Amino acid sequence: MPLVKIEIRTGKPVEYRQLLIESLRKAFVDALGTPEAALWLRLCERKPENFPMPPGRSADAVLIEASLMPGRSAETKQALYRAIVGYLDHDAGVRPEDVCIVLYEPPVENWAEHGEAFGPSR
Repeated sequence: MPLVKIEIRTGKPVEYRQLLIESLRKAFVDALGTPEAALWLRLCERKPENFPMPPGRSADAVLIEASLMPGRSAETKQALYRAIVGYLDHDAGVRPEDVCIVLYEPPVENWAEHGEAFGPSR
C-alpha cells in the first residue's frame, strides 16, 4: 500500500500534472508489482517562494516521497528509482537530474486501512 506524494512548483498545466501521476503509477506497478487498488498517489503544488530549488535543479524539479511497508531489497528499491526516473523522463520530459526520491518504511504496525491495523495475519 504505497503512499506517494509528488511535489512540484505551481503553474504547470493539468495535462503535465496528469503525466507525472501516471508516470509514478506505472513505476510502482511495474517495479514493485503494486496493485493499482493499493496505490495512493497525490500531487502537491507549492508556490515558488515556498519551494526553493537547491543549486543545479531547474524550476521543473520533482520531489517524490513514498511510504512503503518494510521488507524490499536494495535491488528492488533501485529498480523502482530507475523506473520512476525513466517514466518521468520519457512521459513528461523531466530531466533525471531534476528528480529527488525519498522512501520511508514505517513498521507494519503503523499502517491501517478501513480501521484495521495491518499485522502478521493480514
